[in-house]
Amino acid sequence: MAAIANVVISDFATPTPVAHTFSPSKTVSDFAQWEDRAAGVYIGFNKLTLQLSRPTGNSKIGNRNLRLLVKLETPKMEVISNSTISGIAPAPTVSYRPVVECIFTLPERCNLQDRKDMSALLKNFLNSATFSNFVENYEVPF
Repeated sequence: MAAIANVVISDFATPTPVAHTFSPSKTVSDFAQWEDRAAGVYIGFNKLTLQLSRPTGNSKIGNRNLRLLVKLETPKMEVISNSTISGIAPAPTVSYRPVVECIFTLPERCNLQDRKDMSALLKNFLNSATFSNFVENYEVPF
């Protein structure tokens, strides 16, 4: 089993990308979560989650797939003014929360090469112009 450590991921800020350090925050059995605490307030922390669900039941009637979930949440904080009538600053509030979830469903019989191929194909697709246009400009290829 791999030891949990910080994960550093760069964003696409211009002119210089920012490296975000996600520190371990929770681990339970087949679940691990990291938090980028740069926001300074818990509700604004970016979160990275990995979860593994193993096959269940017997081989004839059970679900014999492994399910791998990768989730990234990047909440955006509401811009608030500290100049309220009472003079008390309002509590921090999340304005909106972009979330991406990627789910791998891998049959128990799939081998290491199958998993390597799936990982490489996905990484390369995420780096493609088709994917960038889809996410950044909402352009569906047709």
